[in-house]
Amino acid sequence: MTNSTDIPTPRLHLGLLIHLANQFKDQLISHYFSATDITAAQFKVLISIYKGFNSPVEVSKNLLMDAGAMSRMLERMVKRELIVRNTNQEDKRQVILGLTDKGRAICDRFQNEALATILGTLTERLTPDEAQQLVALLIKMLPDEATRPHR
Repeated sequence: MTNSTDIPTPRLHLGLLIHLANQFKDQLISHYFSATDITAAQFKVLISIYKGFNSPVEVSKNLLMDAGAMSRMLERMVKRELIVRNTNQEDKRQVILGLTDKGRAICDRFQNEALATILGTLTERLTPDEAQQLVALLIKMLPDEATRPHR
């Protein structure tokens, strides 16, 4: 098997390739936000809340994180004034997560400029047709609930 530059490429397992692509994306996110001291994992929590996942359980399910790790990360993010925890007025046992102005500004920045930069770098070796094909294949591969808008 060869790529477009006729350099032989080893046969890599699909699972490993998906993992490596995810790691590469996380590196790009961490690098982009390095000046703000935001990690890729923290950014994923912020963007989940930004998209409407407003309980710790929803965010942890969305990110496939265990509840303990999520609780520790949320506590660090509250201390850094990126998010707030509010008591649900309808059920005092539940917590509603929200973004602070600082957290919202990071998400707005991502929506406005970082997304294009990160995706551009992530797919720069693909033609436009290959990028569209990759999107179609990933959507086909994932369960419907993973690609359905939350709100």
